[in-house]
Amino acid sequence: MVVFRTFSELNHNYFSAMHVAYYTIQNNPSLVAPHQRQELFYVRWLKEKIPALRPYGVTDDKTPKADQ
Repeated sequence: MVVFRTFSELNHNYFSAMHVAYYTIQNNPSLVAPHQRQELFYVRWLKEKIPALRPYGVTDDKTPKADQ
């Protein structure tokens, strides 16, 4: 049981760190242009199933701005 608990804690920490890194990169305009930002596939699925999550994360605005 100790091994399983340690593994699940490490898995949760890895998953959380992956999300933070991914969205830090996606929300940095010098790395990803605002019109090229994307959600992770399972986040898109969750947003489709749970409408209350839609305002969070990357927005659906895909139109490039005039200065881009």
